[in-house]
Amino acid sequence: MIEQRNHKICQIMQTIRARISEINQRYRTGPDLYFYKRVIHLRGRSINIESFLQENYHIEILYATLVSWDMNSRAAKMKYFDEFKSNILLCLNRFKLLEDFERNSNIDECICTLRDIYNNLALMKSGGRLVSNSKLLHFLFPKLCTPMDTKNILYYFYGNTNESAHSVDKYIEITKFSFEIINKSENWSNYLDNGWNTTVPKMIDNAIILLVGKSVK
Repeated sequence: MIEQRNHKICQIMQTIRARISEINQRYRTGPDLYFYKRVIHLRGRSINIESFLQENYHIEILYATLVSWDMNSRAAKMKYFDEFKSNILLCLNRFKLLEDFERNSNIDECICTLRDIYNNLALMKSGGRLVSNSKLLHFLFPKLCTPMDTKNILYYFYGNTNESAHSVDKYIEITKFSFEIINKSENWSNYLDNGWNTTVPKMIDNAIILLVGKSVK
């Protein structure tokens, strides 16, 4: 369970307001930023999730971006591309449902569908799901889904980096928390930029990176 919920919301909001631009100077630049900006641009240019995933090149970019975001380094091992692609396409109808609920601002249905998607996405040979699934969902739905990792987000919310066998519950709990911030009446455009701060969900992630301080110089 997320403790000090209201305190954490205020802390993240204040970090976004006061210093979110710091992430562009203090966080990583290179292939991880290049591929991220590329996938966000291509997704934004597509009229819907189905047209986006019809292009093999787009799925290749998703794959490359996850690799550049450390999903195939150290203990993390991604599945071979063909299996990765097949798993994503098997979830297409679920993605389409999520897109419909997102457009209609149906938060309860979004949460229900995200849980179903999470349980059917399996991108890694190494077994973990929270990091790879949350990152992929952010690339596909950048204005809805927050990317997550163990070193920053799990540590910030739970005080440890243990994904656990019930990672879907942590994913949903953090997603609900993120929705509370996303839906606040804030002029978010004041803080968006052409670097790491592309959307509100990514700014939430960036604020937590700055607060934890483990991944910045």
